[in-house]
Amino acid sequence: MPRKVVTRNPHREVGVLNPGWLLDHPVEHETNLEKNFIMMALACHVVKDIFHQPIELTLIFPDGSIHKYTPDFRIRFNDGTQLIVEVKAEVFLAENKLKLDLAQRLLAAEGTPFLVVTEKHINANGLSARAILLMRYARLTFDAGAALECKQLLEEEFRGSAHVHELVSKGVSESLIWQMVAAHQLRVPVGLNINPQETVELNTQEGGCHDYFCAWFGIA
Repeated sequence: MPRKVVTRNPHREVGVLNPGWLLDHPVEHETNLEKNFIMMALACHVVKDIFHQPIELTLIFPDGSIHKYTPDFRIRFNDGTQLIVEVKAEVFLAENKLKLDLAQRLLAAEGTPFLVVTEKHINANGLSARAILLMRYARLTFDAGAALECKQLLEEEFRGSAHVHELVSKGVSESLIWQMVAAHQLRVPVGLNINPQETVELNTQEGGCHDYFCAWFGIA
């Protein structure tokens, strides 16, 4: 996955992910936690697009003071809905609680849900490590015909759902399967277990994207 680094000021380094297999633009990140969040989000089959620092909010604190706040990401889903996300280390939640609560209320009034994601969600049970592995498969390229044959096999012989090892036994490359998962042509259950026993399905989900995305991160 190509990565470049630019320096905005002497105290902050900005990295860039270029998920060309899925998006038509790069996505910036300002911390390793944000980078891992992006990879986790890209692995979720209901995600259509990700934008870094998409908006600036004006928050009015109880003492009347006015503060500007820029959330980390906007997520757009396949069903047309969207979500604003703040990625924050758990240790900083308490000191930012008022700001985040005000942001949530402001966005809710506009009909836009707001979600705070921490390292506990991103790193739970090795999820971020598996997302990084999936991104390695995403960089691979295969003949479009091979992907089409995989889909047809999955639909005609397995009614749209099969274990990875079942497809491999029919001659499908396991690397191709995971590349198709990364490209959202196929989907896997919450948990993202990259092994031959995992179930893969044709990605036909059309609704409930917000709830599925929250479940992807283990958030009720």
